[in-house]
Amino acid sequence: MSGNYFGFSEEQQAEYQKYAEEHWDSTLVQQSVTRWNTLDAAGKKDLLADGERITLALARSIPLGEDNPVVQGLIDEWYDYINRFYDCTPEIFMALGEMYMNHPDFSAFYQKIHPALPIFLNKAIRIYCGRDPEE
Repeated sequence: MSGNYFGFSEEQQAEYQKYAEEHWDSTLVQQSVTRWNTLDAAGKKDLLADGERITLALARSIPLGEDNPVVQGLIDEWYDYINRFYDCTPEIFMALGEMYMNHPDFSAFYQKIHPALPIFLNKAIRIYCGRDPEE
């Protein structure tokens, strides 16, 4: 596992915002932008630090398995984290898990942290949402 956690650049974030608006509910994208813009610099830094902490903890927990209670607790934290940006339903959360695994940029991002992380996240999220991780 890489010890480095690098977020997306401002340019990448703008690109992903446009992608999200084209593929998903633009109201949720705007909600995320609004919530982000209401934060001051320290609030943004703290929010990103939470994302980093949870992501790295999930990567370290891969050996435990997707259905392990520790992993599922971290997925619950990730779900709460996402909800700090916008109102995320379980269906949207599952779509995020698929995106982490299938979208080339997101998959590459998570693979840099740990090669198995994109698939692990998708399966763990499916379990969290009460779905079969192998479907």
